[in-house]
Amino acid sequence: MKKHVGFLRLTGLLLCLCVFLSACGRKESGSLDGYLFKPKQPVNLSEVRVKGDTLENESFRLELMNNYSEVRLTDKATGDVWSSSMNDPNFDPSKVSGKWKNRIQSMFTLNVTNLKTGVGVVVNYDEAGTDYTATPYAIGSGIGVTYDMKLAGIRFNLEFTLTDNGFSIRIPAGSVEEYGGTFSIVSIDLLQFFAGATDGQEGYLFYPDGSGAILRFDDMSHLGEASVIYNVYGDIRSDRNLKGTFEQSQADVLLPVFGANYGERGFVAYITSGEESSNITVSPSTRVVSINSVYPSFIFRRGFDDPRVTTSKVVKYDDDMLKTDYEVHYEILPHGHAQYSDMARAYRDYLMSTDQIGKRPESSVPTLSVDVFMGIKEEGLIFDTFQSVTTFSQARDIMADLKHSVDLDLDVSLLGWTKGGYRTEPKYFPANGKLGGNSGLKELAQFASQNGIGLNLAANFMTADAQAGGYSQTTDIVFLGNYQVLTDLRNTVRVISPDAAYRNFSKFMTKATDYPLSGLKLENLGSMLYYSYGSRNMTLASECRAYWQKIMAETKSSLGSVTSEGGNLYTLAYADKVTDIPAEDAGYQMTTEEVPFYQIVVHGLVDYTGEAYNLSSDSGQLLLKWIEYGYEPYFELTSESAEKLINTEYNELYSSMYTDWKQEIIDACGQIEAALGKVQDAMIVSHDRLAEGLYRVTYDNGVRVYVNYNSEPAKADGVSVGAQGWEVVQ
Repeated sequence: MKKHVGFLRLTGLLLCLCVFLSACGRKESGSLDGYLFKPKQPVNLSEVRVKGDTLENESFRLELMNNYSEVRLTDKATGDVWSSSMNDPNFDPSKVSGKWKNRIQSMFTLNVTNLKTGVGVVVNYDEAGTDYTATPYAIGSGIGVTYDMKLAGIRFNLEFTLTDNGFSIRIPAGSVEEYGGTFSIVSIDLLQFFAGATDGQEGYLFYPDGSGAILRFDDMSHLGEASVIYNVYGDIRSDRNLKGTFEQSQADVLLPVFGANYGERGFVAYITSGEESSNITVSPSTRVVSINSVYPSFIFRRGFDDPRVTTSKVVKYDDDMLKTDYEVHYEILPHGHAQYSDMARAYRDYLMSTDQIGKRPESSVPTLSVDVFMGIKEEGLIFDTFQSVTTFSQARDIMADLKHSVDLDLDVSLLGWTKGGYRTEPKYFPANGKLGGNSGLKELAQFASQNGIGLNLAANFMTADAQAGGYSQTTDIVFLGNYQVLTDLRNTVRVISPDAAYRNFSKFMTKATDYPLSGLKLENLGSMLYYSYGSRNMTLASECRAYWQKIMAETKSSLGSVTSEGGNLYTLAYADKVTDIPAEDAGYQMTTEEVPFYQIVVHGLVDYTGEAYNLSSDSGQLLLKWIEYGYEPYFELTSESAEKLINTEYNELYSSMYTDWKQEIIDACGQIEAALGKVQDAMIVSHDRLAEGLYRVTYDNGVRVYVNYNSEPAKADGVSVGAQGWEVVQ
């Protein structure tokens, strides 16, 4: 009997130990239910008829052809035919040979690697010209096809559904099977030539580089340029927050959307599931393959440089496959309404219909956004010193003077207010004593509340000082798939795992709610989406997204508003304002021109700011860009001279003293109020380039804004626009 009691006690002890170890292995910081994104149907479905390999509704007919290697869509209203095997009638397939002939005839390319060899070589299997079988199956009002790529030893499903404005293709995560024993899936490139077009014709490719960019087919500067792979939401290993001030960072990709225009017809495509692990590739024409195209790629394994090999570059791919559902929707635009403005409006309608973008409270005037920088430590040979450039009392003086001098609403965020000053996270409260401490912060917050001024604390939960305490260097930080710590080039920053970031946020909020604040400015949140391979905090990018959305939702619920630094799509359903929104593209040679696609999508729904006026190399041109793109005015200010910061880690703030900039702030705000005061709540209908340096922006309330960047006056639509000036027409 005693033996049985001992056995039961031992069993109970082991069960408790298992529970404890399980808790250590996966730290839960509150349920993510409701924040893990579940895609919704892009549009309502009319009745879809399924007959064999064909789907048909009132608007379209979709056919799967040539042993399921081609998807062909016919627009019943116009007779236009869209095909995954090229849509350009000027293309001559006889001039293409070898692998490219097969690729052009393929619906997808499967990219695989041999994990056992460990050298990271990727092998491409195009559907056409490869030994495969395709087996259809029913999925209600759609068609599913199981593709068995026999040489690779990999099976997966593509599921096709027809909608009222186009079609969707889905790859269910559970359908991918690796049975061959040699190869493992890395990625799938889908519909590489659905947007394919030859050079010289009318039209362009659109892609989400920065504010948006287009490659015109008749602009031959793209010829021979290398393909560009855009990581949706960026690649955390090249994130701008981990780069030095003067280092080249990656292109900003804030929205998972792309499209193409062919004169009167065109389409816009948006990734509706799995975008945080997706790429968008732009492939310019070459002398070998004279095709321009844009398409999505879905990632099943990430690759990392193998740190064990120093003599050559060897890529190590994940052992385990990402369990992610992928889906992309192609929306065919109405005939004659296929410009990038039309694409942006169509995408905005989709985001609004699926609750992925919010509608901000109505406001009669624009808002002046000001970041007030307060203090930062300066490293010394023996002791560090704290450099204060704005105390809480001085911030109050700036706010009071701006409230009196500017007719716009005023929204202020405090940077470097924390216990140790700027970039000493995760130490936040108490507020820095040399700035005025907790009492000074409370008095400032009360003043702002009483005077109708928005006051936000800037808070960074994503990164931390590598030398700071308050977090675990083993369990609370992000590790990459090659077992290396994710850090900056100087190894001074640690990226905090999403669950630890949420815990830090929760602790922060217990103190922040003691102050009458308007909200928080969440630094980095809208531009840093990442994944972690830490053994005790393994986190998918989709889970990171859910944590960030949970932080935004709880901030808004507790304080009233939330500002996100960075405007990736996942912020738009929660943020009242997004900052650091690019007004240009990354500058690739293939790009013909930048366009305000992002701004067209967002304007009137979420406020946004870009580059600080006082940090611009050409503030006059920046002001015109603000007016053209619908930005709120934004300054980063200090009470004392920024020269005090020259020996700190924040030495890029070279001109910021309020008294030096007061008059320019007043002048700039006056122009913004005059130019954009009547469109604060309006959505952009179209953006048009009328001539070199001359643009027109049309809003849904009928207001038109003309902007002229030229050194000479210009005229369009009977409207005269002064040199480097603007005009508003109602």
